[in-house]
Amino acid sequence: MNSQYVVVLEQGTVFPQRELLISEAWGEVPVSYFQDQEISSECTFLDLKVNKWEINSQWSSQQDSEPWIRIEILKGKMLEDFLQNKERLLPVDDLPETLLVFELDDAGTELDDMLLLRLVSVFHNGSKIYRWCDGFQEVSEDAFASMLTKHVIRERLIKCK
Repeated sequence: MNSQYVVVLEQGTVFPQRELLISEAWGEVPVSYFQDQEISSECTFLDLKVNKWEINSQWSSQQDSEPWIRIEILKGKMLEDFLQNKERLLPVDDLPETLLVFELDDAGTELDDMLLLRLVSVFHNGSKIYRWCDGFQEVSEDAFASMLTKHVIRERLIKCK
C-alpha cells in the first residue's frame, strides 16, 4: 500500500457507523466493504471500495482493479505495537485511546487518492491527522480546504475521469 494517513482520535470519540462514514466522505455511491465485526465500533479493520464500474461501465477499461482503502482501528496492544515500531514514529504527546490507520492499495489513481483524503477528512475536526511521507507529517487545514467536494468527485466518477 502506498498512501497512508493516521488519525489520532480524541478521547471519547467513537468510530462512526460505516453508512455514516461513507455518506460523510463520498455521499451516495455504490460501495463494497469487508469488516471483521458486525458493529463498526467493535471492528479492528474496515475495507472499503467505491464500485466505479457501477457508476460508469467505462471504468472497467480504465483500471485493471479498483483499489481498496483499509482502515485499521488500533486500540490496546495493537496500538502499542504500532507506536513502538521505530519506522512509524508519531509525534503524539500522550498515548491515545484509538488510532485509525488509512491505507490505499498501490493500484490507486489520483481520483482514488482524493477518495482516500475525503474519507480521512471526516475526522479532521477535533482529531490530529498525519500523512506518511518519509516520516509522519501533520496534515494542514489547507489540504482539507482544497480537496474536491463530494459533488465534484461524483461528477468525475460519472465522467470516468
